[in-house]
Amino acid sequence: MAAKVTEVFDDLVKVAGKFVEKQKGAWDHSAWLDFLSGVQKKGLIMSEDVQRYIGSMLESMKKLYNASMVSENVKNIVSDISEYTVEFIKKTKGVWDNKEGEVFLKELQRRGIELTDETKSYLGGVLESVKKVYDFSLRTKETYTGQTTDKSGSETEQQSEK
Repeated sequence: MAAKVTEVFDDLVKVAGKFVEKQKGAWDHSAWLDFLSGVQKKGLIMSEDVQRYIGSMLESMKKLYNASMVSENVKNIVSDISEYTVEFIKKTKGVWDNKEGEVFLKELQRRGIELTDETKSYLGGVLESVKKVYDFSLRTKETYTGQTTDKSGSETEQQSEK
């Protein structure tokens, strides 16, 4: 049975970060197709929408990676950020304010990730693109299961109108 985006959200974001690092922020169409194939082998249903959201996420990570290349500590920066981004998106359920955004940045710094103003702006793009994958995964889950997630994070059954 094919997995939906919600079932592989964490892994998808982490694998994307590792892909960008392995490719050193540059890849061709063949590498893109190999990446998609690998994700699909994990069971993700690969629709055009999913490909578009994944592509947007990879491109934002690529910008962050390339901007980080001037930093001495670039090794694994995208992977490390990807891991914490998953935690942050799930914790905030994809909605955050400036204060929570500042806490996110401070936590990255606490974890040893130093960001310039330029990389912070690219990090914003990563957050937004990962949020879109997260939001899409929730919409997909609603479509396939009839379940929604309430503000507490609990799943609820949708009542169908007759």
